[in-house]
Amino acid sequence: MDKKLYYLPDYYDIAFSYDLSGEIQFFANCFGTYADFDVRRILEPACGSGRLLLPLARSGYHVLGYDISEGMVAYTRDKLERAGLSHVADVTQGDMRTMKCKHTFDAAINLLNTIGYLLSDRDILKHFKAMAYSLRKGGLYIVELSCAPEKPATKEKADDTWIAERDGVTVQTTWHTERYDGANKRKYNICKMQIKDGRNGKTFMFIEPHILRLWYFEDFKRLSRAGGFVLKAIYNQSYERIPLDSPICGELGNHYFILKKE
Repeated sequence: MDKKLYYLPDYYDIAFSYDLSGEIQFFANCFGTYADFDVRRILEPACGSGRLLLPLARSGYHVLGYDISEGMVAYTRDKLERAGLSHVADVTQGDMRTMKCKHTFDAAINLLNTIGYLLSDRDILKHFKAMAYSLRKGGLYIVELSCAPEKPATKEKADDTWIAERDGVTVQTTWHTERYDGANKRKYNICKMQIKDGRNGKTFMFIEPHILRLWYFEDFKRLSRAGGFVLKAIYNQSYERIPLDSPICGELGNHYFILKKE
């Protein structure tokens, strides 16, 4: 069946929702370490189904998320209303390349290499400039992504496969890196999702390609700097700080890059 992951917000939400308590505490620690003020207002670009917005709001932050998908925005708005969080959290439609907020935020968060869907230097630079516009001076931007592997002929890691269950629905997701194109800075991925929906008795599977930016550390530093940010710190998935002069490659997995608006 021809299914599109991003047009199935319910299944997407089940597949990509997990316990974020460790990350929320990590973000709070970063705010305390690198921000020059108390962080109260947080912006999340490409917020998807609101998997991060809700726990942030429950932790006492005022949050705004935006997403390019009208369906995702409607789904997330409904989640916020049902959770009773509409007074501290909101969601709107917007494009990462152009979305600018008049009322500035203290911090912003972009996880799971979502920024990688911006493929060209031009679009990435537009995004960083838009984010700098939307943050107050000294505001933080936490970006999670993985860089290119040192040996592109090999996988950066084995296929990621995980199973998530909720409300009678089981979703098994496999994320596979198919190939790397170093010359054009592209990474070609395949997402396979098998769904068993006990609510209606349906079982189906879909497979779809995802083309992402193949990040090189020097490119990230150059573009974020040109967009108005200074790289303050890097952390690995265990929330351990990595020296800024360390070689950053895909074999090491995802990293959190802590940027600060000049």
